[in-house]
Amino acid sequence: MTALEELREGLVIVPEHGHILPVWDTRGFHGEHLLFFDRHLDLKHVPAVDCEALAALRGRPEDLAAEGRRLPFREPGHGRYGLDDFLYPALAGNWLASVCWVVPGEAGHDPARALLDALSLVPHVGHQVMDTFRREPWGARATLPVGSVSCTGLDALGPAVLDTVTAVDLDLDFFVDSDGQADHTVAAVLAALGNDPAAYGSWTGSMSVSSGFVPQRSADALARQWADALHTELRTPPAETFTRHADAAVPERGLAAAALGVPVGPAELERLWEEELSAFGAQGATLRAVLDAQAGRVDEAIAGVGRARALGARASWPAYVGGLAAMRAGRHADALELFPLCTDDISDTLDAHAAILEIICALRAGRARLAVEQARRALHVIPLHRDVAGLLDRAGRRAGDRAAQHDAQQHAKALAEVWDGR
Repeated sequence: MTALEELREGLVIVPEHGHILPVWDTRGFHGEHLLFFDRHLDLKHVPAVDCEALAALRGRPEDLAAEGRRLPFREPGHGRYGLDDFLYPALAGNWLASVCWVVPGEAGHDPARALLDALSLVPHVGHQVMDTFRREPWGARATLPVGSVSCTGLDALGPAVLDTVTAVDLDLDFFVDSDGQADHTVAAVLAALGNDPAAYGSWTGSMSVSSGFVPQRSADALARQWADALHTELRTPPAETFTRHADAAVPERGLAAAALGVPVGPAELERLWEEELSAFGAQGATLRAVLDAQAGRVDEAIAGVGRARALGARASWPAYVGGLAAMRAGRHADALELFPLCTDDISDTLDAHAAILEIICALRAGRARLAVEQARRALHVIPLHRDVAGLLDRAGRRAGDRAAQHDAQQHAKALAEVWDGR
């Protein structure tokens, strides 16, 4: 019996949320209706080629686990899904038929806004969301190209939602934030679920400690509380359970520095490069460029992006962070060289946000016609986002393009119906 096969029963809480997909496969998930407690909706667009490749691995959880990204950025050859987007291929591959996201805290009092906010930067889903979005007494729902998504708050849970649920998943960041401040208790959640754990076929969750969302002490205590409340065995497999490659090592110091966001000085970065990052090829070069960008060293970041791309990386992460640094320095022409490296293929949420910033930079650089072209493209890819129509209108005014202004105003009216209406 493999380590994954031992996760068929009990409460399984994995290290990071992307690890949960092979657990669901081990448990034979097929068309499940998931109740998803999480501070974030881990649903970003995943290209069809990746979703199809993952679906072909149904029944092979070890192979499925090997496709998980081990680095928090998208680089060729390093996985097809990760901790922030696994719900999309889970729906596309019919492990799940629907996801009902239970959003914590104050956001749970306006689940319609929470759902729209979460989906507005997801590429290639906005048109269908605009057509299908509906408010309900308990929250809101919409249909995506890969399945159904809805959102509610803890206080609104009732038969209209719970009667269809076949599995429950709990990211422990639903209960506490990164500072350990509590939003909800295990007892309150279990009460909202009817105090009948057996009514739901599967219980899983995520610690979310290494990603920085939950303090270790809080995660350990919450996991044990849940196992006790469910009267079941707690299984907390290590991260190594979900990878089988000899190259599973990651540049831990570089990743930690990037996650902290504290500027790293040139001398310290040079030491980090010599002691760790240089051994990781394209990924190390990518991280070095990110750290230069986070420290505001725009020229070094631009050069670093070039080196990373020459080594085979897409380098969209440092291009994005470098573009932000260039914007802050008023170097909009440089930002217009960096953001297109993110928007050459708008798939990730980061790409979508870069597309918006690219329009803003074009306007600030006096390139109104480019701004119109990019705003029209963004309107097609992320039509649900509230800023894009206004940017197209502004670009149209600058460029003297009345057709662009008209289209922007019409789209703004359609958006208002979704965000403020039905």
